Amino acid sequence: MAKGAKKLALDQYGKEGGAADNLGKRSASDYGAVQPFLQNELIHPEGFGSDAISQMLTQGGQAVSGATGAANEAATLNASRTGNAAAVPGVISQTARNAMKQQSDNALNVNIKDAMLKQQQQQDAAKGLEGLYGEDVASAMKAMGLQNESLGENVNASKAITDAELGWEKAAQQGATTGAMIAG
Repeated sequence: MAKGAKKLALDQYGKEGGAADNLGKRSASDYGAVQPFLQNELIHPEGFGSDAISQMLTQGGQAVSGATGAANEAATLNASRTGNAAAVPGVISQTARNAMKQQSDNALNVNIKDAMLKQQQQQDAAKGLEGLYGEDVASAMKAMGLQNESLGENVNASKAITDAELGWEKAAQQGATTGAMIAG
């Protein structure tokens, strides 16, 4: 019975060693695919990207230009209706100043949000690298822990066999000693 347990423990030890090896290889493959991306995100986060930033700035500029044109048109129409053109240059100047301020605010907001996104991408990449390393190691270590458990079972089975053999040997010696005492 103990020899069967030893064989089972050794078989299980081999299976678990193979599982740990397979997990290690799969983790290395996954790590090789994901790690360069995360490393690049950590060092060189893209943020929105130059194309998206250009589009945001253009859209903000178009909105400001549209509002400026509408304000200038309204000032000119009001002057023609009232016959008072004296206010038109002041309205147009104020509208231009407001438009420049708004365009500056738009650009600043885009840059702030881009910087915040880059920082978030760096933090996510750092967490990803940390998690990637932890997963690689955790699966393999768990499989190796099972393998160590099987090795312990093997040792216990071997000890049981040895104890049984020693018990038979001790019983035989006692029987021989008793037989010798009887004989004489």
